[in-house]
Amino acid sequence: MTDLKHLFFSLGLEQLDLSEKDKNIINAFIHESTPRFNDICHQRQDKEPLALLLGYMTQQHHIASSRWTEQQTAYHQMQSVFQSTVGVEHASKFINQDVDEYILITLLWLLVQGANKIDYSYANEQAETLLDHISEEIKQSNDSKKDEQLRQRLLQAYYQGKKTTQQSLFTKLKRMFRLSQQQ
Repeated sequence: MTDLKHLFFSLGLEQLDLSEKDKNIINAFIHESTPRFNDICHQRQDKEPLALLLGYMTQQHHIASSRWTEQQTAYHQMQSVFQSTVGVEHASKFINQDVDEYILITLLWLLVQGANKIDYSYANEQAETLLDHISEEIKQSNDSKKDEQLRQRLLQAYYQGKKTTQQSLFTKLKRMFRLSQQQ
C-alpha cells in the first residue's frame, strides 16, 4: 500500500511554510484520508499513486468547497448575532475555523496538481476561486495584503509539487545515463 503521508512528503510538503496549526490540520486530514486512499490504490492497482492522489484530492477539494459554500449562510447569521450582542469590535474576533481546513485542502490539492504537471493557469484560477469564496474572512482581518499573500502561498505549493517531480525525473534520467555509461 501507498503511505499517504510519505507520498505528500515526497512531493515536498515539508518544504512549504506551515505553522504548527497548519501541520496539525494537515496531519489530521492525512490520518482521516489514509484508509480511503489505500482502498482506492488497492482497487486501482493499474494506476500510479500520484494520479490517484490527484483524483482523490480533487474530490476532497470539491467537498471542502461545497461545505464552505453551504455553511456561509449560517456563518453570516451567527456573525450578525455576535455583532448585535457583543458589538462589531468583539464580533470581528470570531473567526470561522473551517476556513483553515478549506485553505489547507486547497494547498494540498495544488501541490498534487503541480506534481501531476497540471497547467499553471488552472492552479491560479483555483487559487483565485478560493480567495473569492473566503473574501469575507479576509476582509474581517483588516489586512489588505493577506489575500495576495495567500494566493502566493497556494501557488508556492503548486510550484513545489512541480519542482519535486522535475527533480525526480532529472534524478531518474541521471541514473539511467550512468547505467548506460557503465555498460
